[in-house]
Amino acid sequence: MLSDVWLFRLILLALCLGRVLAGLGEIYCGEDNCYDLLQVSRDDDRAFIRKSYRKLAREHHPDRQQTPSAKAEAELHLRKLNIAYDILMDEEQRRDYDYMLDHPEETYFHYYRYYRHRYSPKIDVRIVIAIIVTVLCVIQYIGQWTSYNHALTYLARDPKHRAKAREIASADGLLSVRRKDNGARFTREELKDREEAILRDIISRTVDLRGDCAKPSLRRLFICQLVLLPYTCYCWLLWAFKWIWVYWILRQPYDEAAKVFLTRRRLGMSEAQWDGLDEERRDAFMKKQLWDPVAFQIFDL
Repeated sequence: MLSDVWLFRLILLALCLGRVLAGLGEIYCGEDNCYDLLQVSRDDDRAFIRKSYRKLAREHHPDRQQTPSAKAEAELHLRKLNIAYDILMDEEQRRDYDYMLDHPEETYFHYYRYYRHRYSPKIDVRIVIAIIVTVLCVIQYIGQWTSYNHALTYLARDPKHRAKAREIASADGLLSVRRKDNGARFTREELKDREEAILRDIISRTVDLRGDCAKPSLRRLFICQLVLLPYTCYCWLLWAFKWIWVYWILRQPYDEAAKVFLTRRRLGMSEAQWDGLDEERRDAFMKKQLWDPVAFQIFDL
């Protein structure tokens, strides 16, 4: 039973290899020699190859043949001439073809190199990079709007912010809309949706959202940050030099900005994460004086 299984596997392997080997003869110019088809030698340059190709293409053009069989044969030969011409006029393909002629034993490697040239996309790398960067920026910008809208939705449901927004809306007379106003009749759902839109608009104008939930900005996009990278590096070096000079060398006390920096650094927060905290929580951290190593050790315990 075991021998039958192995026999079946060997037959299947032989069939697969046969199909592969049958396809190997079709690469480049098949059984023909590309140089012989164009009546040129391996030492001839591109200009001579082009001249020979044009001469042979005129001679073997189907329109110059008289009988249908001659036209069919001319079409086949002209197709071979075109293939040979494309191969020998491309420097990289011609180099691979010459290597195949010199090393016929590396059959599978020639097969790979041929189809790599044949099916590789002929696209400018700069265009591909531009498309990728554009797609990333679009996704990033959509993500900014998504985070911003989620934050507004959360604040609109928060009782504290909702009550404050309703107070502002009532003072401005924005909620004094009746079910029938200016000839327009509103349903209860329409009035509710209109009220929600008014409250969201007030919250967006009165609440300072920061961090990842900040209002979308083109300056936060990848491409803009990449363009501004030299300026960002310059500002960082200037800040680092000032920090070393003022606080390490002159031993001056920390100002408010330095205290905030040390506090969020000890808490392991980025600037965006720190800005994303509400003001009360930031004040609570600052009151603990976490910029001081001793105070932070007590807090960490």
